[in-house]
Amino acid sequence: MSRGSNGRSVRVMKSISLLASFALALAGCGHGGNDCGACPANTNCGASNGISVCKAASGVPQLKHAFLIMMENTSLSTLQASSKAPYINGLFAAAATGADYHGDAHPSLPNYLAITSGGTQGVSCDCNPSGDACTSLNCSALSGNCGCTNPAMNLGDVLEAAGKSWKAYAEDMGAPCVLTSSGEYATRHVPFLYYSDINTDGARCAAHVVDYAAGFPADLAGDTPDFVYIAPNLIHDMHDPFPATDTNLANGDMWLSQVVPQIQATAAYKDGGAIFIVWDEDDLSGLVDADAPIPILILSPYAKAGYVSHTHANHYSLLATLADAFGATRLGASADALPLAEYFAAQ
Repeated sequence: MSRGSNGRSVRVMKSISLLASFALALAGCGHGGNDCGACPANTNCGASNGISVCKAASGVPQLKHAFLIMMENTSLSTLQASSKAPYINGLFAAAATGADYHGDAHPSLPNYLAITSGGTQGVSCDCNPSGDACTSLNCSALSGNCGCTNPAMNLGDVLEAAGKSWKAYAEDMGAPCVLTSSGEYATRHVPFLYYSDINTDGARCAAHVVDYAAGFPADLAGDTPDFVYIAPNLIHDMHDPFPATDTNLANGDMWLSQVVPQIQATAAYKDGGAIFIVWDEDDLSGLVDADAPIPILILSPYAKAGYVSHTHANHYSLLATLADAFGATRLGASADALPLAEYFAAQ
C-alpha cells in the first residue's frame, strides 16, 4: 500500500470512529458517563443523582416502577407539628417534598378521580361506584347515597396503551373488585372502581383491582406491576376515627413505617423505582381553610433527598408526572399541569 493510500485509510477509520461515537451519543450510550441504553421515543439520556436514566422532555425520569400510596385528610402543617408521626416526619430528610402542594376539591372522591383521570368528572360527593344516578339533591359534601360511575378515560387505560402493567391494592377489600364499602374498606378511596370500562368488565376489574393482603405481598416479592396504587384502610390512611385526633396520625405513621421499608428493600424500587406518598385533601376538608397545603413525599434513587419545593402544585401535577414517567398520555387537566420534575435531581 502506498503512503498516500495509508493516509487515506487512517482518515477513513477516524471518520468511521467519529460517526460511531456520534451514534452512541444519540442513543444515550457511553457518552459523558451516561449509559442509558436505548431511550424510548421522546426521551433523552440524562442523569439523576449520578444515575443514568432516560428523561422525558419535562425532565421527569423514566420509572420502571412507581408506587402511589394514598393517605387521608391531613394538612401539611398538622403533620409536621405532630409528635405522633415520627416515622413520616423522619422521611422528610430522605424524600423530596412540597411546601405548596394542594388537593383539588372536597370531599375525598373528587380528588381521587383527579389523580387518576385528570378531572373530577362532575362529582361533588363521596358517591358509590354503582347505584341510582347522582343528582344535585343526593350528591353534596355531606351526602353521597347515589351511584357515580363514569366513562372517563383513566390512568389504567393510558398505562396499558403505553405497554405498562398496573394494579390497585385496597386494604380490607377481601375479594377482588368489590363495589360496596364495608367495615374499614371504602370504595371512595379506590378510584379505578368508578370507571365504567373497568367496573363493568368483570375480568379486567378482578385482574387489576384486588385486595391488598391477598395480592400485594406476593406481587412485591415476584412480578411487581409497573404502576402500583395502594389504598390503606380507613384506620391506616389516617381517616378514622372521626373527628380526627392524634390517634389518626399515629395509626397512619405506624402503617407506613412497616410498608415503606418493605418496598424500599425490593429491586423494583432500587432499580429505577419511586414511592409517592400523598394525602387527598387538608384536615379541615374545606370547611374552614379550603386550600391548605397537604403533604407529598417522593422517595426514589432519582429524587432530591431533603429537598423542599415551593412551587405551587396539585394532583394534576402528580398525574402529569406519572404519565411522563411512563411515556403515557396526559389526561384532562394534567395536560397543562407542571409536573413534579423539580423533585428529581437534574444530574
